[in-house]
Amino acid sequence: MESMSAALLLLVALAASPPPAPSRDPLLSRLAEEAEVFAQSVAKLIGEETIRQRALKAGSRFRPRIGQAALEPPKPVYQARELASEFGYTTIGDLWHEAREVRLVDGRTVQSTDKARRKLVLGLRSDDDLVKKKLLEDLEKHGLLGSATDFTLSLLMFRGRNLENYQFAPVRRERVGADEAMVFAFTQAGGEEAFTVFQGKKTIRQKLTGHVWLRAGDGLPLRIHLTTTIPGPEGADITDEAVIDYVRNPLGLLLPASVLHRRMSNNQLLAENNFTYGNFKRFSSDSEIKFTPAEEEEPPPAAPPAPNRRPNP
Repeated sequence: MESMSAALLLLVALAASPPPAPSRDPLLSRLAEEAEVFAQSVAKLIGEETIRQRALKAGSRFRPRIGQAALEPPKPVYQARELASEFGYTTIGDLWHEAREVRLVDGRTVQSTDKARRKLVLGLRSDDDLVKKKLLEDLEKHGLLGSATDFTLSLLMFRGRNLENYQFAPVRRERVGADEAMVFAFTQAGGEEAFTVFQGKKTIRQKLTGHVWLRAGDGLPLRIHLTTTIPGPEGADITDEAVIDYVRNPLGLLLPASVLHRRMSNNQLLAENNFTYGNFKRFSSDSEIKFTPAEEEEPPPAAPPAPNRRPNP
């Protein structure tokens, strides 16, 4: 069974685009506005990320079994890992990426928090793409089986007129925490955003499909669900699904709170990655690295509220 040799990332273009057409549903227009505010805010933010992974281990060496055990299929064996990192965002060429400096692996210190934070900020401030690429941490070297990254950037898929690259359909109402949300299904009809899967020497690009949860009263994005299926190396399809939750911080910034990613094949779990985020703060672009206390920060530019209308189910 192929376990986690394929690496998955979400490609989101850097270029800004004009506002969406005014004829859009007001909830979807708010989605595009919040995506634009997100794009303008995250470049000077760093936070903390924790990754908890449970992944199917590759087959171990043969051990003979006797009796009833020999008649039963071998039970899957999973390994668990937990990584804690300083976390931020960067751009390389015309693409956005998550960036991280790992500081803890299964509770073991790899580097101090202060050292990891300073290395991250220096890399984010660099004009050298080679320096930035070092921040695209190879998670496998720290014991993760495969990697799935850049999901927190999913909101940027709907920035400005990028919204017109997707076909939306309202499908149901449901609650996300205390909020009532309208759930829209979407499929990608154009644009360059894509799931990109690196499977050995093969690169597979997939169009995006999924759902987005928008607060029913004003269209605030609360959750995004993405899914993709690719042919597996042994004939069985591999399906990746990710659920990304966003919350407002005390200053009004809409930022990622969590990502739950699962990879399945033949109804068997290959991997589950649970990402959590928090403690975001601004960093200064001065020559001396400075972090702005939350009480001194200025709120980001606010997206204008959408009219208090609800789409028909």
